[in-house]
Parts: sequence; C-alpha cells; structure tokens
Amino acid sequence: MTTALQQATVTERIRSVLHRGVQEAARRRTPVLVSTALRIPSFDSLAVFRRARTAERTIWQQASAGCSMVAVGAAHRLTGQGDDRFAQIAEGWRDLVSTALVEESDAPPLPGPVSLGGFAFAPARRPNVDWRSYGDALLVVPTYLLVSIGDASWLTVTVNVEPGADDAALATALDAGLRDLLAEGDTIEVTQDAPAEVVPDADGQADRWKEAVRTVIDQIHQGTIQKLVLAREVRVRASAPLDPGTVLARLRRGYGDCTLFAFAQGERCFLGATPERLVRVEGTRIQATCLAGSAPRGASEGEDQRLGEALLASGKERHEHALVLDALRDALAPVCRELTIPEAPVLLQTRNIQHLHTPLEGVLADSATVLELVELLHPTPASAGLPRAGALALLRTQEAFDRGWYAGPVGWMDRTGSGEFVVAIRSALVAEQEASLYAGCGIVAGSDPDQEYAESSLKLMPMLWALNTTTT
Repeated sequence: MTTALQQATVTERIRSVLHRGVQEAARRRTPVLVSTALRIPSFDSLAVFRRARTAERTIWQQASAGCSMVAVGAAHRLTGQGDDRFAQIAEGWRDLVSTALVEESDAPPLPGPVSLGGFAFAPARRPNVDWRSYGDALLVVPTYLLVSIGDASWLTVTVNVEPGADDAALATALDAGLRDLLAEGDTIEVTQDAPAEVVPDADGQADRWKEAVRTVIDQIHQGTIQKLVLAREVRVRASAPLDPGTVLARLRRGYGDCTLFAFAQGERCFLGATPERLVRVEGTRIQATCLAGSAPRGASEGEDQRLGEALLASGKERHEHALVLDALRDALAPVCRELTIPEAPVLLQTRNIQHLHTPLEGVLADSATVLELVELLHPTPASAGLPRAGALALLRTQEAFDRGWYAGPVGWMDRTGSGEFVVAIRSALVAEQEASLYAGCGIVAGSDPDQEYAESSLKLMPMLWALNTTTT
C-alpha cells in the first residue's frame, strides 16, 4: 500500500510530534494527547479492519457518500453511565481536546483527534455480560485512524504521552503497528463460512412477542401511549467462529447503500448496516432523517412498484411516519434558524425492504456539537415510541431482554464537534460462534400482531443473510 519513501515520511512525522508531546507533558507534568495527520495512498477499509485483529477496532463506511473510516487501537477512552451518559461524554471530550497537541499540516477533512463509538439505547437495567465491554456509553480516540473521502485518504496517529516517556520507543512501536496495517494485500473477498443456525423457538418466544403486541395495542386504545417500537432478539449459532470481516463484506456487497458499521471490543463485535441517520452536524448545518413505515420489496419490477405505491398510500404507515416526523420537527425547530422539511415522504429502498423516508435539513441558531443534538433527539419515536417517557416505561415491562447498543446512536465526532450518528438498527452482536440479532416494529392503532411479526422477520433478514442464515 505504501512505498518505502511514504512510510519514511509517516515515521518522521510521528517521531516529530511525539518529541514535542514528551516535552509538553514534562512541562505540564501531566499526560498529553498528541495527534498528527497526513495524506496516504488509498486503502480498503475492510481489509485494514480485518488485518488489525486487535481488541478495539471500528469501521464506518458510507459508500453513497464516498466516505470510509477504519480505527484501530485506543489512545483514549471516554465512558459514561446512566441517564447523564451524554453529558459525561461531552464534558470529557471538551476537556480532552482543549489540551490536545495537534499537528495537521496536510489539512485533513476531519480535524483530529476524532472519536468513534456509541451509546446504549437506554442505561442498563442490570449487569449484562453480553454488553459489559460496551457499557452505557463509550467513545474511543483510536491510535490509528484511516479516513477516505472521495479520492483522497488520510491517516491520523494519536497517542497519550506520559511525562518522562521515551519518545523513540513510542515511535518505534507505533511505526511497527502501522507497517502491519498498511501491508500489501488490501482487498477482501467474501467467503462462505459455515452457515449459522437460528436457535429453535422451542419456548414460545413468537407467541409471547405477539401477546406483547396485543398488550401495547390495548395501551394505545386506552390512550396511555400513541406508539411503541417493540423489539425482538433472535440468537444464532454457527459450527465455527463467525468472522466479523466476512460478515461485513457480505453486508457491503448486499447493503452498500446503508451505513456500514462495526465496533469490536475484545471477543465481541457489534455490527450492522443501517439505513437510518439520526443526525449529522457540519459546522452549523444539520441533517436528520425520519424513517418510519415499512414494506417488503417485490420479486419483480411490477410487484415492487405496487408494494411501494401501497406503502405511500397506507393510512396506517403514513400515520406512524407522521408521528415520528412531528416529534423530530418539534425537537429541532427551537435550535434551528432554518429547517427544511419536504411536504411528503418518499421511498427509501434497500435490498429486501423499503421505508417511508423524509430528510430534514437545517441551520443551527447557535453553535452546538453533534453530541448535543444526539442527546436532544435520542430516542426518537422511530426507535422508542410516543410519548417518550411512557414508551420507555412500557418497554421495560414488555421487552424481556436488554437492547444494549441496538437502536442506540453510534457514530463519530471530530475536534470541532462536527460529526454524524446513526441509529444502530439492522444490527447484531457477534461473539465467537454466536450472535444476537435485533429487530423492532412500530406498533400503532391498527397494528396486527401477525403482520408485525412478519415485518420484524423481514427486518432481521439483512443480518441473517450476512451470517449465511435465511430463516427466522
């Protein structure tokens, strides 16, 4: 991937900034986060992700926007717990970047340092071993961040330098790790692993979920809530360890129009391909997405068109969409001096499902970070329900599992507070030979339990397919 001359340039830059960092740490008598960024040749993000095989690695890819990121290692970790997890992360981030030593002579598009990570849908109800390494909130400043936007690529190297550190030894270790990441052979092929098997529904999970839907419908008729997004968990197992790189390669091939993401922590990897943006902030400009109302794709062009037209004309689906859109408008209007919302939704189509989609664009009235907008919007009625407090309370009684990061905000943020977070749907938590898959459906007046169950099965298909499984 890199020539000897290019590698020498990278090494020289790393050594220079580390030397300055050691001096600054000694002067301050406290650790200093140092970061440097420079242009590099193009790379295959999935190949780098797979080649890293470290405890902490992340990938973020939006093929439609020509954007790809892969992060390896951890120079710094920000964590948060409980209902204040967003504020805790935001405060930690402000303190971190205000004292960081940054060298960016190549003017990368994302001012470093950059953090990547996510938030649990809701604070954990009880200790959960499946999500223990993720927690209620975790943002990681990676040691190595490779970013590709359009036809240009950048590398950011970040390290936390302790007072009295040996900058030469640090540089040697960073250089060795980088050589491994930038090695030749940066393509990845989709291989056929042993198919995963859906754990049999021997204990009546389907019937209990449908009964929960009936309970929710009763609550809606009683006026307790207007909408609830009820989720399912499906566990699969395979005869051999599941490779996240291969799963991601299949998702990239089949769902490349979605945001592809993966957050690996130790032996677990939370990954998926989501069509739903929560919010993007670039300076004062923001973008958000209303995604609610679903239908399958057709087997033929004619059937596909008929299903799409029926979705656009469905009173029940349009009502569900309107509930979400109104809530987004109400949340964003007070913080925007401009907010543009199309009059009617359009279809957003992926490989096996299509949704009603309304994009929102605006200009912030005052400066705000992407984290502040995430806290304002999450959870939207598309992932929880309406009203928010009542929906969250009802979910605690009707869902028998901990969502963890499923349907939570995952994404990235740069030094200036710009960034993007998506809603982590169409996702799975993979651990060795097992995986937990999640899907939710918006229950409103007029919902039918059998139809909602069929819709949830449809939403499970992307991950089931990526795991070489086709049944629910």
